Order: sequence, then structure tokens, then C-alpha cells
Amino acid sequence: MLNMIKMETYRMLHTRSAYVILIVLTGCVLFTNIMSRDEYRADTRKAAEASVDMVQVSPSSPDESGEETPNLGMTVTLPTTPGEQVTVFDLFAANIQGRFIALFIAIFTILFSGADMSSGYVKNTAGQVRSRAALVAAKAVAVMVYTVFTILFFVAIEAISDALLFGALAWGDPGEFLPYLGAQTALHCAFMVVLCALTVIIRSSVLSMVLGVLLCQNLAIILYGGAETLLRRMGAGDVDIISHTITGKIAMLPLAPSASDVTGALLTAALFLVLSAGLGALVFQKRDV
Repeated sequence: MLNMIKMETYRMLHTRSAYVILIVLTGCVLFTNIMSRDEYRADTRKAAEASVDMVQVSPSSPDESGEETPNLGMTVTLPTTPGEQVTVFDLFAANIQGRFIALFIAIFTILFSGADMSSGYVKNTAGQVRSRAALVAAKAVAVMVYTVFTILFFVAIEAISDALLFGALAWGDPGEFLPYLGAQTALHCAFMVVLCALTVIIRSSVLSMVLGVLLCQNLAIILYGGAETLLRRMGAGDVDIISHTITGKIAMLPLAPSASDVTGALLTAALFLVLSAGLGALVFQKRDV
């Protein structure tokens, strides 16, 4: 098993797309951070003007009708209050909640997971191992290694962006940042293992890529909404599916997560990781490659 993990890790390190995606990720993150900086400055100016006008204009009542729900597509919005220092935590949360980083890792995961099957190289390795299911497990480990590295690389980009674009390097509250970082890393690792298993099961990188992009765009919320409506009509009462999915947890994890929030995220990640990896390994073990 260890040799298979080394083989998949070696193949990952020598995959050109792994580095191309990191380069593209860097450019896209810097672009979104520049746009976020300009938006933040505009909001700060508006807040300053509004504070002056407060003397003459009575404040309007806040809108309390809406509830926090994940949006379709990807939205990168700084959670920083106008006038306050933007921290690395703020930049990290803005991009990670919008599944912006997940999209890039998902593209590599699907390309990497389907490369040996599309080229036929898997036939050479599958016939030389005792358990072909272990190949899927080794592939999942390599994908998780890449996911962890990419997220840490992303944190470094955000630190540089915070210092250059916002004038000072401020990390944010470590008591909130570190649990949030750990929970999001676990959720992203589980999400990539799901996509890895999906690619192995359906044996189509193109279809897997489409499904992966749709999940990152949160279009599955339409299916969740239909399922919730159907369950309510069947008498199941109020059902909330989205908050128990990986993409839902990624988007809805609080910026100041409590112990129960982190535990729930880790349990969801572990459940999806084990089930998807187990199903992918079982299908690959029974399939004629």
C-alpha cells in the first residue's frame, strides 16, 4: 500500500497540470483580491459619507426578511466591516466560502484521477497489485496531499496580498482562523475524494469535470430544494439537506466556528470521504480494466 501511495504521489508531482493550475490559481486569486480591494475602498467611502449624513437623515430599518442561504454560482465578498483592517482570514474566508479554490483543485483532481485510465496505463499497474481497490485509496491519498498543499499555498498568497494590497499583514484571530482553516481543509479533502471516486466510477473525465464544476457552482441546490419539497409533502416536516452536504458546509461554515460547528464539519467530511472512497474502491475492484 505504501509503495502505491508513493507511486501516485510521484505521478502527481510529475503531472504538468498540477503546476499549471497553481499558476492560474495565483493569477485569479490576485485578480479577485484587487477587485475586493477596490470594492472595499468604495464601501469605506460610502460608509464615511453615510456617517456624516446620519445627522440629517434618519436611518432606515434593516432588512430582516432574508435568511442566509448558499447562492448559485460563485461569489467572493469580503466579510470585513468598512473601515476595519482586512486580514488574511477575511481574504481566505471570502474565497473559500465561494468555492473558488475548490474549483481549481477539482479540475486537477479529475484530470489526475482519470489520466491513467484514459491513457491505458492503469492496466499495467492493476495487474501487478494484490488488491486493485488499494489503487483507488492511494489515488485518494495523493489527491488529499495536493489539496492540503494547495490550501496552504493559497494562504501564503493571501498573506502576500494582504500586505501589498491592504497596507499591512494582519492574520486575524487565531482562535477563529485555525479551527476554520482546519475544518475547511477537511471538507475540501473529502470533496476531492468524492470527485476522485466519481471519476473512477463513471470512467469519463469530461462528465466528471462537468459534474465537478456544477457542484462548485452550487447548482445542486436545485436538486436539494426539490428533494426537500418532496419530503415535506410526504410529511417529513422541515428538512434541510444542503447544510449536511460538503459544498453546503463549505459555504455555510461560520467565520467564528464553535466546537459543534467544527465537529459537524469534520464528521460530514469523514462520512463522505469514507463512503465515496469505499464505493470507488469496490467498483474498481469488481470492474474489468
